[in-house]
Amino acid sequence: MKIPSLIFTIAIAIATTSCGSSHKATTAADPANDNWQRMPLTIDGKDNDWIKPLPNAIAKEHLTYSVTNDDQFLYILMETKSPQEQQKIIQGGMTVWVNTKADKSEAGAVGVGYPLDSRINHNQQLMEEAQPERYKNNKPITLEDKKAYALYGFSKDSTGSYDYADDNNPQGVKMRMDYNNEGDLVYEAAIPLQTLYPNHNPSASYAANSVAIGIYLEGLPPDASVPRGGGGGPDIGVGGGLGFGSFGSGGGIGISIGTGSLIGGGGGRRQLFKPSYNWQVVQLARGHSAGAKPF
Repeated sequence: MKIPSLIFTIAIAIATTSCGSSHKATTAADPANDNWQRMPLTIDGKDNDWIKPLPNAIAKEHLTYSVTNDDQFLYILMETKSPQEQQKIIQGGMTVWVNTKADKSEAGAVGVGYPLDSRINHNQQLMEEAQPERYKNNKPITLEDKKAYALYGFSKDSTGSYDYADDNNPQGVKMRMDYNNEGDLVYEAAIPLQTLYPNHNPSASYAANSVAIGIYLEGLPPDASVPRGGGGGPDIGVGGGLGFGSFGSGGGIGISIGTGSLIGGGGGRRQLFKPSYNWQVVQLARGHSAGAKPF
C-alpha cells in the first residue's frame, strides 16, 4: 500500500531536479552573462589579461576578436598572427564602429580609426612632401610611423584627429595597438558606456542594450610597397626582422616591408587587398564591478 506514495515522492524529486537543471542550463547559456568583464582591462596593446581563446573570428581576414563590458566600459580586442594581414592593417588602416541601435550600419554609429592611412593622415603627407628623400625607395612602414588616430560620429567637440602618444580625447576613449610576445598584432580599445549612452543612468545596468560592432579594414592602393611572394599570391616580406617591445618605448617593434617587385606593377596595377567590412551584434552583459578604470 505504500508503493503509490513512494512513486509519488520519486516523481516529485525527478521533477524538482529537472527544473533545477533547466534553470542552470539557461543561466549558463545566457549571452548577457558570457561577455561580462569581471576585472578591468589595461589598454596597452597586449592580450595577457584577456580570456583565451578569443570567441569570434573573421576567417577570411585571419582575425580573432572579443567584445566584453563591465559597468563602465565596452572593451574590444582584435588580433592577427598573419604577417600579411598585419601589413594590410598597418598600411591601409582600420576603423572599429559601434552602433548603439544594434544596426549593422555606420549611420548613427561612432568609430575609432587607427592606424590612419596616408590618404587621410594629413600630417604624414606633409612630412613626405617636405622630406621626400626619407620616404622613397620602399621605406619600411611600422607602427612607429603611425602617429594619429581619429574619432568619428562622437560629439562635435571630440570628432577629429588625435596624437596617439597622448591618447587624450574629450570622450575618454582608450586605444592601443602593439605586438604580443608571440608576434601577434593586437588592437585594444575601451569606450566609456556613458559616452555611448549619454542619457543613461550610470547607476543602472546596461544589460538591456545591444550594440553592433563593425570592423572595417581598408584596402591597399596599387602603389603600396608589398613584394610578391614565391607562391604566386601576395606575401609580405620581413625587412629588418621582427622585434617585440612596448610601442611607447619605440624599441624596435613591428614588421617592416622589404624591397622587391611590387604586385600589379607596370600597366597591370591594381588594388592589392580589397576592403573588408564585418559586423556582429553583441548584447551587453550584466554584473557588478567596482571602480573599473582602464589605463
